[in-house]
Amino acid sequence: MNGLLKTTLFLLAIISGPVYASDEPLELFDSYIQLGESFDPDVANLYSDDALIHAYRVYPHGLERNMELTGAQWKELMSRVMPIAKAQNDKSTFSNIAVTEIEGGYKIKADRYSVRKCYTDTGYYMIVKPTENGSLKIFEEYMETKPLPSC
Repeated sequence: MNGLLKTTLFLLAIISGPVYASDEPLELFDSYIQLGESFDPDVANLYSDDALIHAYRVYPHGLERNMELTGAQWKELMSRVMPIAKAQNDKSTFSNIAVTEIEGGYKIKADRYSVRKCYTDTGYYMIVKPTENGSLKIFEEYMETKPLPSC
């Protein structure tokens, strides 16, 4: 390979970011978004029962609260609240999506915008890892929430 071609490929790699052998992490995240936008309770199937879900909330008067649930608890909660979320059009949109390969899986970081409450959660991320059968599942998720709308 000549020097110019090596330099071009190196610069292309820097500009485009990391290259993955598989698009599976983004495909899983795309499914997560599509199922969430359609308020489909099957979104719960993307989570491992052993997942750890972190929800951090800051109240207007300064109180901070951190809630942690297992994947199994989160799945049950989602099945109960999905009809309520649909009735309130409580959707999230995602931007600035970045996938980083980590030991044993991938970290997907994004800016999560709450359509109903008009705020952006810039700390949002999920960790996805392969299961024993090789399919990816969500093993960790972190989100920051607000109790009151900003709009």
